[in-house]
Amino acid sequence: MAFLFKRGPSTPKTDWDAISTVVTAEAQLQAAGEILPGRRAGVLFRPPEPGRYPFVDGLEGRLRGILNEGPGATKTAHHVEEDAHGTRWVILDDGNFEDLTNSVYTVGNAITHEADANLLIAAVWGTHYAGSAAYWLYTYQRRTFYPFIPRGTEERDHPNELALSRLMGRQGMAIERSTEHWYPLWGIPF
Repeated sequence: MAFLFKRGPSTPKTDWDAISTVVTAEAQLQAAGEILPGRRAGVLFRPPEPGRYPFVDGLEGRLRGILNEGPGATKTAHHVEEDAHGTRWVILDDGNFEDLTNSVYTVGNAITHEADANLLIAAVWGTHYAGSAAYWLYTYQRRTFYPFIPRGTEERDHPNELALSRLMGRQGMAIERSTEHWYPLWGIPF
């Protein structure tokens, strides 16, 4: 069953247009006592066949340089791991939410420019909402967000997902209109 939400402006034209709204939304929702931001986020991607994109083959080391050097360096801690589905995560950890979000964008942008944008699946921010772990998911292909609130290993908290999506949309985040595209992402490693 699909529900339609008014999401304000049209779908963002670039990943930065979308991802940059996360910082403002987090600040407003935290100030209102609606969420408690986490310090971890991740970028989920499909690994290419070995050797096709040398940048991805040595991703952890290359990101060390990108995130830690230069005038805009966030110095966000990171590591790369493979999950049970054969996809890979760049897991980011930073106590400064704006730096964390900038690092999410930087990782996705680096993979886009040094390898292939089609490798990117989602960016994920960990938060707490209504007393539970909650995640903000950004789908690179659709340039939209939706919340994911797992309950146990295979259940979701749909009522709170709907409520959180309304809060996110009010803060200018481009919310996925169709809940049919709110895919669960089980086993988020943070």
